[in-house]
Amino acid sequence: MQRKFFSAIAALTISSTLSLYAFADTTPEDAADYRSAVMTSLRGHIGAASMIARGLVENDGHLLGHAQGLANGANELSRVFPKGSNVGESEALPLIWEEPEAFAEAIANLQEATAAFVTAAESGDEEAIGAAFRNVGMSCRGCHDRFRVQQ
Repeated sequence: MQRKFFSAIAALTISSTLSLYAFADTTPEDAADYRSAVMTSLRGHIGAASMIARGLVENDGHLLGHAQGLANGANELSRVFPKGSNVGESEALPLIWEEPEAFAEAIANLQEATAAFVTAAESGDEEAIGAAFRNVGMSCRGCHDRFRVQQ
């Protein structure tokens, strides 16, 4: 009996602790920091993929990993710009939240371009890889030109 009681108490304590995390609200600052981390990841993958695609470093099978990293990051973008997260030092323009449909379309374009880049990288066809990578770059530029502070 005592063993069941302690097991029940332990289960209740664990589930209560986990539920606190599940119901925790993300602060605007945490959302902005997360967005920054995702964007930094995208920047790293695009830089490395660019070096491989331009023949500056050997592929050795790593291009596919970078293409997949870009696609994963692009899929995150639809959730890393919640309302109210334009806080602190940010390169995000208010237009992101003022024109959410246009911003969602820009994200969809990048998601499509990165998915095509993954397919091209899987094929190993250098011409297809080059064309797909250029489309990724144009998708990034299209979003940055409109929704990001110019640097």
